[in-house]
Amino acid sequence: MRKNQCRKNQAGIVTTRSWCCSNEGFRRTKYIKNPNRVREPRSEIRIGCRAMFRVCYSKITKLWVVKEFRANHNHCMATDMQKHFLRSHRKISAAELEQAKLLKEAGMKTSEIWNLFVHQNGGWDKVGCTKKDLYNSLAVGRRGVDDLDANTTLTFLQSKLDIDPEFFYAYMVDEESRLTHLFWADGASRFDYELCQMPLVVLVGSNNHGMTCVFGFALIQNETAETYTWVLQKFLECMKDKLPETILTDGCRSMNKAIEDLMPSVVHRTCSWHILNNAIKHVHEEGFVGELRNLIKRYYSVDEFDLRWNKMLLDYNVENNEWAKALYSSRHQWADTHLRGSYFGGSTATNRCESMNAFLKRFLDEKLPLWRALQHCEHGLAALRYGELGKHAADKLSTPVLKRTSMSEIEEQFASIYTRNMFLEVRNQITRSEKYNVIRHHKLKASDICTIEKYLSKDHPKRKVTFKRIEREMSCDCYWLETKGIPCRHVFAAMKHLHLSDILRNIIKNRWLKECKDIYLSSPDAQRRFVNPDMISSKRYGGINSQANLFLYYCKKSPKVQQRGMELMSTLLVEMQKMVEDVGEEEKTINGAVHEVHDGIKEPHPVATKGRPPQSKSSQQNSSQKSAKAQICRVCKKSGHDYRNCKVRKRKCEESMEEDDDDFE
Repeated sequence: MRKNQCRKNQAGIVTTRSWCCSNEGFRRTKYIKNPNRVREPRSEIRIGCRAMFRVCYSKITKLWVVKEFRANHNHCMATDMQKHFLRSHRKISAAELEQAKLLKEAGMKTSEIWNLFVHQNGGWDKVGCTKKDLYNSLAVGRRGVDDLDANTTLTFLQSKLDIDPEFFYAYMVDEESRLTHLFWADGASRFDYELCQMPLVVLVGSNNHGMTCVFGFALIQNETAETYTWVLQKFLECMKDKLPETILTDGCRSMNKAIEDLMPSVVHRTCSWHILNNAIKHVHEEGFVGELRNLIKRYYSVDEFDLRWNKMLLDYNVENNEWAKALYSSRHQWADTHLRGSYFGGSTATNRCESMNAFLKRFLDEKLPLWRALQHCEHGLAALRYGELGKHAADKLSTPVLKRTSMSEIEEQFASIYTRNMFLEVRNQITRSEKYNVIRHHKLKASDICTIEKYLSKDHPKRKVTFKRIEREMSCDCYWLETKGIPCRHVFAAMKHLHLSDILRNIIKNRWLKECKDIYLSSPDAQRRFVNPDMISSKRYGGINSQANLFLYYCKKSPKVQQRGMELMSTLLVEMQKMVEDVGEEEKTINGAVHEVHDGIKEPHPVATKGRPPQSKSSQQNSSQKSAKAQICRVCKKSGHDYRNCKVRKRKCEESMEEDDDDFE
């Protein structure tokens, strides 16, 4: 609910007050039909709900009287696990905002402050705001200072002179009086200068929002085929022997052997990034990697693929290269020609797994106790699921803004059943279908065959779309639906040509439906219930910390309040100290239950994961000498940056992504 109307009399006293549903009214058209819009508009929330509550003040009875109440809503209601995403339920308290500012000044990241609030309050739904609200609240407090950042910085440095007479700073400005260089050193630094003489395994996949989800964790002692076989056996046991349809790995030989032994029928793909990285090491010919990338990502017939492969070997003189021979023998695991029609979630590399590893590294450290490492894995997993819960709530409580493409009926139907992320993918195909025309239409007895061609692009391959009228099914020989999971632009071009206004059953994939799975987030208490006593004390601390922050917030308002707070705190501390000394053994049990202890199990030996071997002293000296040289980008061959920050590379990547989409046709 939100406030709607407030009427006052001539004396300024409120006489009428009304509240309406947050979905009341409609968004103004100028915010939807903006031709210069760059970002995707926010989802529709106001859909004309007429639920409301109005009260009036009676002069006779001196009481508030209900004048109107409409209880019926025209939309689904938020559940208990979704209501904290509503705007009316999101407000960061003054005490928590003050604490966040202090932590920010101490150097903590906003995401870390958010995780602290989650632990203090006992869950995301109890913080009182979302992570984005915290970012926005902290940004509001910085805007006034950021606008005068240079002046604020110099004022701060000048104030240091009052504390340290030996403090020194200097700066330089350009023609526009903009700060360009800044140097500073305190007295201690100047004095010092005078004295100076010159293995975790994570099984991941994607959910109905296209987001990363975790299927399981495994801590292993080594990375042999026997170890991976054990991991996969336990994984299948956990999943009731249900095999995955496809699997994507980095090409580890031990893992490949385990997959071949336990999952011979599963389509296995090797990461394209690892293949191209190995190509750089084994073939030192300029241009070879680009040709190999085309063979990996572009779709050719089997005969054309073999012709292009042999031509590439001849052009770069690598016919006798052993690595190239071994790569060709495993082409069914990396070439799109042989993998077309198998669903991999749109991925050709293990970037989803790598991003998950990077995400977990924020929580893990090699010096952590084993139980603490497991706890952090659980926290990281809970954070992923909380993000999924937010997406699920957004899909249920709002609708995407429809751009009214040339197939508005189809667009509306997909928007009503698909999650927002996947609907945007489908709508992109509908939009791109406008570049395609049907150049031939063969009408057979029970089917229609349409030949699709891209407008003014004679070099692009023509595609055939088959529509079975009786079964009401449509298929395309580009296999985009089978590989990507969403219908291709050729299908939409054919549907437009055949004047089909309803979604065909076979192009709907259950994996992308809004209601394909029930979202359930277990309570944070259950996720944090651990045997270690330190966890229990942390939980108790978090339970009282939010109230303590509020106490401190009021104490700092005035000296009188601070003095009274200190008096109360002193009395309370004496009383609590006596209570702690009198605590009995029954208070020391964990959650009031006796937990099983596994005797005889010792800590595992620390092992190093596969990676770069340790360098010798000579190689370290050579590398240090190389690092002293000017940095040269390997893409544009210019100095001052590396390939990760190269603008030329980024532009080529954007162009290649567009080409990859076209080459998929």
